[in-house]
Amino acid sequence: MPRSVTAILIAADGADHLRDTLDAITMQTRLPDRLVVVQLGTSPVTSTIIDGVEPTVHARVAVRATFGHAVETGVKSAGIDATEHEWLWLLASDNAPEPAALERLLQAVEAAPSVVVAGPKQMQWDAPAYLHSYGETMTPWGTAVEMAEPELDQGQYDRHSDVLAVAAGGMLVQAAAWKQLGGFDRALPAIDDALDFCVRARLAGHRVALVPNARVRSAGPDAPGTRLLGASTTEARRVRLAREAQLHRRLVYAALPLVPLHWLSILPIAVVRALGQILRKRPGSAPAELLAALVVMGTRFAAIARSRSRIARDRQAGWAAIAPLRQTWREVRHRRALARDNGRPANHDESLHFFTSGGMATVLAVGALAVVLFQPLVGAAAITGGQLLPLGSIESLWRNVGWGVHPLGGGFVGPADPFNAVLAVLGSITFWHPSAAVVGLWLLALPIAAAGGWLATARFTKRRPLRVVGGLLWAFAPTLVVALDTGRIGGVLVHLAAPFVLLAAFRVRSSWTAAAWLGLLGALIAACSPVLLPLLFVAWVAAVALGLAVRTGERSRIARILPLPIPAAVLFLPLIAEQAMNGRLIGVLADPGPVVAPAEGAHLLGLPEGLFTVLQLASGWPSWASDAWEGLTAPLGLGAGASAAFVWALGVPLLLLALIGLFWPKQSVPIRIGVFGVGGLVFAVLATRLQVVADGSTPIPVWPGAGLSLAWLAALEAAVCGLDRLAAAANLPIGRGGRTPGRVRAGGAAVIGITAALAIAAAVSPLLVGVLLGTAHVKPGSTATVPALVAAEGAETPDLGMLTLTAQSDGGYRSRLTRGEGRTLETLSTLQTTAGFGETTGLARLAAGLVQPTGDDLAASLNAYRIGYVLLQGGAGAQSALAEARGALGANPLLSVVSTTADGTLYRFDDLRTTGPIRLLTGPSNTGSPIGVLVLLLQGIVFGVTALLALPTSRLTQRLRPLPAVQAPRADVRSIAPRPEPVVRTPEQVMARELQPAGAPAREEVGSWR
Repeated sequence: MPRSVTAILIAADGADHLRDTLDAITMQTRLPDRLVVVQLGTSPVTSTIIDGVEPTVHARVAVRATFGHAVETGVKSAGIDATEHEWLWLLASDNAPEPAALERLLQAVEAAPSVVVAGPKQMQWDAPAYLHSYGETMTPWGTAVEMAEPELDQGQYDRHSDVLAVAAGGMLVQAAAWKQLGGFDRALPAIDDALDFCVRARLAGHRVALVPNARVRSAGPDAPGTRLLGASTTEARRVRLAREAQLHRRLVYAALPLVPLHWLSILPIAVVRALGQILRKRPGSAPAELLAALVVMGTRFAAIARSRSRIARDRQAGWAAIAPLRQTWREVRHRRALARDNGRPANHDESLHFFTSGGMATVLAVGALAVVLFQPLVGAAAITGGQLLPLGSIESLWRNVGWGVHPLGGGFVGPADPFNAVLAVLGSITFWHPSAAVVGLWLLALPIAAAGGWLATARFTKRRPLRVVGGLLWAFAPTLVVALDTGRIGGVLVHLAAPFVLLAAFRVRSSWTAAAWLGLLGALIAACSPVLLPLLFVAWVAAVALGLAVRTGERSRIARILPLPIPAAVLFLPLIAEQAMNGRLIGVLADPGPVVAPAEGAHLLGLPEGLFTVLQLASGWPSWASDAWEGLTAPLGLGAGASAAFVWALGVPLLLLALIGLFWPKQSVPIRIGVFGVGGLVFAVLATRLQVVADGSTPIPVWPGAGLSLAWLAALEAAVCGLDRLAAAANLPIGRGGRTPGRVRAGGAAVIGITAALAIAAAVSPLLVGVLLGTAHVKPGSTATVPALVAAEGAETPDLGMLTLTAQSDGGYRSRLTRGEGRTLETLSTLQTTAGFGETTGLARLAAGLVQPTGDDLAASLNAYRIGYVLLQGGAGAQSALAEARGALGANPLLSVVSTTADGTLYRFDDLRTTGPIRLLTGPSNTGSPIGVLVLLLQGIVFGVTALLALPTSRLTQRLRPLPAVQAPRADVRSIAPRPEPVVRTPEQVMARELQPAGAPAREEVGSWR
């Protein structure tokens, strides 16, 4: 009995390829006996196109109906008999068959009566010589896999015949088998529907075959003819639907005793897969993995039960029968290796060569110099002095992160400074002795800076000598040297991070790794120098605006820019909220760390202080202390003001080179870098006017060095570009070769750069040798910041307090309460220095009562705050107040003098009661309150995800990357067939084709199926 074929075409509304598909069906050498068109939606244009061919049946379903449901509707509407001689040819509006496709499919099933499903070779729509899909299989774990790669078709896959599954588009299926198996599973609406149907056909004892000489063009990436997936579908949605389909099939195919185990493993595996998506630099797909797991676990019980019962009803063969058709682990590894090789770039970037073109040599030379300059710090337990204090234990570092109790003054509970998180990470490097990490930072700061400067400079020039110049200029930048001299650890970290921020910023639009690093480094810079928060925010807004202004096709890259502020936000939001509630929002911009009055600066030739400060900052110096340069300028007979002018003049060559790099015609450095540098300088100037803390009665401005580091980086890159332009102006080659007059002139640019670097090194030399000569503010010290007697007792009694009274020049006194072995850097808080947190009235009355008797019960107050010692110190010009306080304390019968040293006079309170806890040490820790746990959890999740994204997992990404949708032919392909250009139509052509009347001449030869 001859076979009867019903073509069932699923037409989506507004389908761009529908008319071509209908034309292809009418041109078949063996026409279908019936044409059933099922329209998704009710578009009049689509209806007109369909009615033009006068199909046997024109049915309609909802626009979001699945492909399987639409086919079922077509079968029922046409009243097709489910016999062995009746066949269904499933097509979508974007599946245009070649003229002999149906004839060859029928020949294949006639030659093999056991075949009930036959699939053609799907080719790419705009490039018919390239494969789109040709057979499907599964890995041993049930992951769907395309058998053919999307590459040039040379018959390399034609040897395949029996396969596990074929794609839905162009599938020829026996009507009896379709009815027996119940069609496509409704629980697989968009992905793996054809795969599941073919697996069930195999289990029912039927065969599924490929027909290599039958071809169908395909333009749909997934679920042909359905709106559940399409070109506008996001990657996250595709991942979710694909994972839901895979989990559904796993629970349906598994043996019944294993189903509960599979169900219980869904969520843990989803967490691991979400982390894997992050490692693959697809953060948007990580929530999709979790959502797919939750959907399958919570809503698929009935669907899974129906699917399992359907398989049990129809199964005639065991799972072992289809095992040979699955992909083996060896094949899985082989395909992944091919994908990894195809994903590897053909030409590696050869412009860096850090280890062979001077980068490593520069770092080693600067490192050797650093060991000499900072030799007194080698082996030191800690560094103290200036703005620097030792770090506490590893437990103390992490206890002071997030939200918790702060034993400062009278004690308070609140958010920690974001800088504490930086200290915790830094101290964890040497967790057995956290202060050693700070010592290591001081020893390695110069070589790290040289490496950062070299790498950042390599972004702008290929000339090796100029890269060395960039590394030296960044290592000897005044901002870094001053920060090292004065113990500003935040300034050191900002300076070291700035070049890597620049490198990440150049790649942020194309790399999730760069975006993650930029987010982390931005949070680091903001935590170390909060005054830069507004500048970073403005830069982010500008980047978003530029991203929105680009072409529509490139706007997807903005997804990597939008989340950049999230790490910094989760660090600062608790502090911002607390300061806002206390009316001191400006306090968020305060520098973290101890409050120390800056050294008095000299005035240049009688200039006003404001103008002098601007000139000082413009020359790259965050602070000025003329005594540091007396040894350098005294032989020249220069005074304090003239010495400043001389030192600043050493930076003029760098400034001139920067101007050349900025304004060289048609070859200037990117203007965004110049603008960002100007922004850094402006914020540095504004920082000197921002006074949010005070040392007693002396207001302390915010340190401007962090902003100057950004400005110095911009000037450095502009100067290197200027040198590069000077060298290029002589038309000189860059590679190796013999010396020529041109090369000698090219070497002049390097000589100019090295001269500029030596001039900067000479300007900072008095500070560079400060640690070696003992003139620097920082010096090697111990981890205790209190007198040795108090430290020894505090080690045994951590809650032991020492009240420090410092006489002020205005006759007042500044009090500070420390405990245990003294203050450590992580225990400080800007809430105390800016908003007075912990400064209780009782503590202030106690300090006042000690120096000026008030009749209060001092013994009770000393015991209440567990104060066992009082240290009296004298500030500059406070001799009168110091003498008055010494007399009051000496006459107090509660106190006895212990010692008198250069640090002050130490008194002991002999009647201290050491029993019973005190309130400030029994408050909730950062893990002892709901808000503390919430803050830590939020910060941990954000930084954990960002850190995973920042991991350089390029090889892993290549290993896990799926095959591309379109792949160009390999270089060694044994074919010279050119790849056809995609068909491109103008909007007018598309509209004219869509609106062509059904009776137009082009349609006159179309037959009728009525």
